[in-house]
Amino acid sequence: MSYEVTLDDLLSSKDVDERIKKLSQIRTDLEDTITAIEQLQSEALRSKSEADMLKETVEQLKQDKSTAEAMLKLPEDSFSRILAKANSKGRVRGTIEGLIIGFLTGLLSSFFVWYMTKP
Repeated sequence: MSYEVTLDDLLSSKDVDERIKKLSQIRTDLEDTITAIEQLQSEALRSKSEADMLKETVEQLKQDKSTAEAMLKLPEDSFSRILAKANSKGRVRGTIEGLIIGFLTGLLSSFFVWYMTKP
């Protein structure tokens, strides 16, 4: 939108009210433009803060990734020893648990048979 005021308009005997209306319209348009610029500025600031938060999240994820990669670089023999220890402990524990469960179920079934057959 452009506003043009010629020298003839200023020098002629046009109605002053018409010129005041034009200036008032120009002022209103400028105020609307300023409001739009302020809204754009606030949106830009909000977008910048969101971008900063995302950047921090990316940096944290990069650090987590490097930590995970370092943890995965365990020597192969150390890893196999850890698995072997866990596996042998699990076997012994499983055997003990199996014996205890078998013993308890045997006692319960014997008690149940005794209770049902007692005179």
